[in-house]
Amino acid sequence: MKILLFGKLADKAGREIDVDLPDAGCTVAELRERLCREKPGLAADLSATSIKACIDQQVAGEQARVLPGDEVAFIPPLSGG
Repeated sequence: MKILLFGKLADKAGREIDVDLPDAGCTVAELRERLCREKPGLAADLSATSIKACIDQQVAGEQARVLPGDEVAFIPPLSGG
């Protein structure tokens, strides 16, 4: 599955990361931990509580279940005017 990254995360690792999930999926927290291990350059930013996870374009909590085929994105806080 593809994980979409935005803002400073995309600047560091590109717009998409490919990840294989088990059929049973995992929680957002487990996915975040895995990405921090596999992409150490993202660990400091990705582990920040200000980085929100979205599943199928809906903001999701850390215990939300991610299943193969879901669209997952990690989004930093937005600013602008």
